[in-house]
Amino acid sequence: MATGPELQPGQEIKRFLKEDSDEAELTQFLRDCPAADSSRKVEASESRREPGHPLGSGARVSPDEGSDERDARIFSRSRPADFQQHIAAPPPPSPNRPRSPWGQLDPYDSSEDDKEYVGFATLPNQVHRKSVKKGFDFTLMVAGESGLGKSTLVNSLFLTDMYRDRKLLNAEERITQTVEITKHVVDIEEKGVKLRLTIVDTPGFGDAVNNTECWKPVADYIDQQFEQYFRDESGLNRKNIQDNRVHCCIYFISPFGHGLRPLDVEFMRALHQRVNIVPVLAKADTLTPAEVERMKNKIREEIDHYGIRIYQFPECDSDEDEEFKLQDQALKESIPFAVIGSNTVVEAKGRRVRGRLYPWGIVEVENPSHCDFVKLRTMLVRTHMQDLKDVTRETH
Repeated sequence: MATGPELQPGQEIKRFLKEDSDEAELTQFLRDCPAADSSRKVEASESRREPGHPLGSGARVSPDEGSDERDARIFSRSRPADFQQHIAAPPPPSPNRPRSPWGQLDPYDSSEDDKEYVGFATLPNQVHRKSVKKGFDFTLMVAGESGLGKSTLVNSLFLTDMYRDRKLLNAEERITQTVEITKHVVDIEEKGVKLRLTIVDTPGFGDAVNNTECWKPVADYIDQQFEQYFRDESGLNRKNIQDNRVHCCIYFISPFGHGLRPLDVEFMRALHQRVNIVPVLAKADTLTPAEVERMKNKIREEIDHYGIRIYQFPECDSDEDEEFKLQDQALKESIPFAVIGSNTVVEAKGRRVRGRLYPWGIVEVENPSHCDFVKLRTMLVRTHMQDLKDVTRETH
């Protein structure tokens, strides 16, 4: 029976290689690629080389060069354009990398091949990531006589119930009560940012018949926190230090009077060297708008007259936008803040708002035309919380 011609061993190897899928595709690609075009590409690329290049114009491809190397060089030059774009495309950003809070000025967008890019522009992002991971702490003291709405205002500021287990005293117990210092610590989280809030209350302040030096326990407590923080900073293990220093003291001024009382003056003069004092005019809904403005002017005059140094707003930088400058100016002109506190929700004109319901109408807590609650919250939480902490560290 007739059989086909016998194949030599070399021919069998070639036939086996051609049957291989990868080698078959490569062979077909080399067969379709014209030799003249490839030679012109090689000559054009060689003409563009620098004179000192090892493969410059003087170095031609030898005809005796191996076919495998020549075929591989032709294949490497003939890659499609989309393949080159795929190689040159930057890798997608890592999900673990924090997004820059500065919008378009993202230091991570710079290419690693940029010779002028060192990398220290990412320091703000590093601080931001570490601060968010660690969390923040803030200590707020509220002082003033009982019945001025200190607890209600604190609950309204931070939308939490800080005085769930508080015991109310009757009139006889309040007369004999001494000034105490109570702490309420609550952990608040908002949009992934953790805040350890400490509220320091001073029940019994100004309630006794004889209020001589009733501010001394408050001043002693503030000094103790400074000393404790100094000891912790001077120790060997400074990894988990808790900052319990009082960063701000909201002092409540009674609306039932004509300006500051002697107790108010003595308290603020005793503490203005130790803590940032923010005076507020409590229960502003008991006064008309004209009375509120007249009371504010009187309090400001007496603060200047007695040399009381309350918290001073920092000056705006020249690069700040006009909206922020106007907001800062409005906050400065609102001191002392006329505030109203409420934990109840009432319905007004089809809307549910926090406020107080009276026979003559509704007082809305978060309405800027009714009180300065929104301005106080903006200053205390949104714009100047870090500055209060900085002034506490650098000045007090």
